[in-house]
Amino acid sequence: MLLLSLFSPYALVLLPLIFYLLPYLRNQSLRDVPGPLLARFSNHWLFYHSRRGRRYLAVDAAHKKYGTLVRIQPDHVSIADPDAIQIVYSLTGGWTKSKFYDAFVSISRSVFSTRDRAEHTRKRKTISHTFSAKSVSQFEEYISNNLQELARQWSTLSDTATQAGAAYADIDALHWFNYTAFDIIGDLAFGAPFGMLSKGRDIAEVRLTPSSPATYAPAIEVLNQRGEVSSTLGCLPSLKPYARYIPDPFFRKGLHAIENLAGIAVARVNERLQMEEKGVPQRKDLLARLTEARGENGEKLGRAELTAEALGQLIAGSDTTSNTSCALLYWCTKTPGVMERLQKEIDDVVPDDAVVPSFDSVKDLP
Repeated sequence: MLLLSLFSPYALVLLPLIFYLLPYLRNQSLRDVPGPLLARFSNHWLFYHSRRGRRYLAVDAAHKKYGTLVRIQPDHVSIADPDAIQIVYSLTGGWTKSKFYDAFVSISRSVFSTRDRAEHTRKRKTISHTFSAKSVSQFEEYISNNLQELARQWSTLSDTATQAGAAYADIDALHWFNYTAFDIIGDLAFGAPFGMLSKGRDIAEVRLTPSSPATYAPAIEVLNQRGEVSSTLGCLPSLKPYARYIPDPFFRKGLHAIENLAGIAVARVNERLQMEEKGVPQRKDLLARLTEARGENGEKLGRAELTAEALGQLIAGSDTTSNTSCALLYWCTKTPGVMERLQKEIDDVVPDDAVVPSFDSVKDLP
């Protein structure tokens, strides 16, 4: 009798209402926080705008309409106040990461995607020495080598254009900054650059498991797709196991991108560990520091955890670096007087034969 009542017309109408009302009623403390009506009752408002790639515009418009505090999900309040950054993100503030981060877990939880406070503290302490001033200073030669390769490639493009009678070469700087950032992070986190700069294109080796055959994928495209689908599924994390069955190809392609990105990390870490097992001398880079890392009890990072942390460095340091570099170049060239002033400051301290200046030579520039 009870089972039959669940399928009555009234129940079919009532159940969805209860499903959306419960999160709203359960968060009594947030009822006075303004926001879009649908967002107060359901995650679907934010999910919809994320899927369209317009989340940032929708949230910004909501703040302009409702003010500093906006309820954008039943249990999610967006705060547009720089003074709140230290309060919300403080390690001692009592705030924990939401289920949003579950959508970003790949291979294993990294220091970025870990939600458990104790586990996050363990990971952070284990890898913190990797980013000490002494460690970072040892990375300069690898960064410089890749910047020299970028300079060579741009010089070649310029010479080719000049020989063809053109006044200058037409270069999409963002593509080249993407290649540079990926090759630098690959060099630091995986022991060798991906070779994008030398090839002039977006390509990287992929292995889904250490013993899988090698395939190749466009790493920059994969990273972008991974970010878009993960941030969308983060609005409804429980949907992630079933997302590949959604008819929208956005989710299928995005999940495939997540697998490919993880495969890039697996391939490079596996190659590096095999060299280590063979006794090949290892250089001091990010991956070496991660393999040397020890917890409070002396335990090393496992292969999955090591790969996840190395992948985290690739994700965190690639598109952020390339986008910032491209923006800096754009504004330097578009703002009158900046290039001339910058050229003079560099000429005053950098030797004429230096293709890429050392950190020590420019660290004191204004």
